[in-house]
Amino acid sequence: MFKKIVALALAAGMVLSATACNSSRSEEYPVKLANITISKAPDRVIVLSDSIADILVSCGFIKKIEGRSDECTQEEISGVKTVGSKLKPDLEKISALSPDVIFADSDMPKEQLTKLNESGFTVITFVPATSMSGISDLFGNVGAVMAGETTGREIGEERAETLSVTMDDLQRLIPESKVLVTACYLYDEKGTSLKDDTPSGKLFEYLNAVNVCKAGVADDEAFNALKLANPQYIFCDIGVKDKIMKSELFKDFSAVKNKQVYELSSELFSRQGNSLVEALTDMIEIMYPSVSINPEDPIKRTESSKAETSKAETSKAETSKAETSKAETSKAETSKAETSKAETSKAETSKAETSKATTSKVKADTSLKITKDMFFEFGDIKDDIKKVQNRLEALGYFNEEKSGYYGEVTQKAVKAFQKANKLTQSGNCDYKTLTLMFSAKAKAAG
Repeated sequence: MFKKIVALALAAGMVLSATACNSSRSEEYPVKLANITISKAPDRVIVLSDSIADILVSCGFIKKIEGRSDECTQEEISGVKTVGSKLKPDLEKISALSPDVIFADSDMPKEQLTKLNESGFTVITFVPATSMSGISDLFGNVGAVMAGETTGREIGEERAETLSVTMDDLQRLIPESKVLVTACYLYDEKGTSLKDDTPSGKLFEYLNAVNVCKAGVADDEAFNALKLANPQYIFCDIGVKDKIMKSELFKDFSAVKNKQVYELSSELFSRQGNSLVEALTDMIEIMYPSVSINPEDPIKRTESSKAETSKAETSKAETSKAETSKAETSKAETSKAETSKAETSKAETSKAETSKATTSKVKADTSLKITKDMFFEFGDIKDDIKKVQNRLEALGYFNEEKSGYYGEVTQKAVKAFQKANKLTQSGNCDYKTLTLMFSAKAKAAG
């Protein structure tokens, strides 16, 4: 990899040399983003940006994260070694981890970037997205770095689409009302606010509410504008609520009088991955307590719903096929009743042979060279996983594109196979699971 520092402006059209979607898998690398070239998939990454950490976690790249900044507090990577603050990381700790790529925010001090550059590290900094389409680009770019121009970008963009669909689904849970609801998010008791021109600032639209903190209002006029708007709900950072409730500046606000001031961590609004859904879910539960939200991760719930829809369509097709077969069998039996005894015997013999063919064993698949230490799990990206996906499809457990990415759909298919074949339902492909899956003893779905 080229040892360079680069700031990536993530607006649409800023990514250079994107490979066409129908390019071959052998053309995954190099990946070119602005003035940097990534020559191969990184095996070890350090993430200083907590927003990019959100995206890496969302896309299933957890296993490649070797180090994180103190600000990367996502539960999924809590066991990863820390390397100091995201704006002033510890160079010695970073060097000890030998990262192939370091992800940082665009506001990292130039002095710190220079130190990393001079130490020979590849540092990629990202400018925060300013729209939902920008978030799709952001996910796509991170995915491309991690897993290639085609596979990785698809993983990122599909995950961003899931994020968007989930937020739309959550919005549909909110009851319709002709009453205008106003709200805002404040970072401090002075009125520093989350503006309405960012993805997190637009979350209020999904609440069927208006963010009263408008972009473009001068700082010295912002509080007066906020006071004039008099929001019904005030969301604020942790530790700010009591200060607002006791402040003379806010004593006449509707939200204060009605005790509609709520604390939510500012991290949820600065990160541009799953945290957006978490923030939206928390605000819905506060503003619309009668709305019932599945306690399962909303993103997983949406993907599960899509998988169930696919399963239902498959079931419908199989039912239709069975009914057709039944009708044809009935027709054959009617005809049989009208034929001679010899013809009846012949028909029954034919039926027995058909039954025998139908109940024949599954054929073994030798495409995967299985070793005792072979193990696949969520987040893995390998060519061999495509062979697993092909086998699962042949057995009736998988009907998605075979990308080589071990995502939630693949994990669910493996669990279904393990359940049907009386194995531990871990969702991981260990030696025992793989050996049975590719053997003639494997039990097909249904």
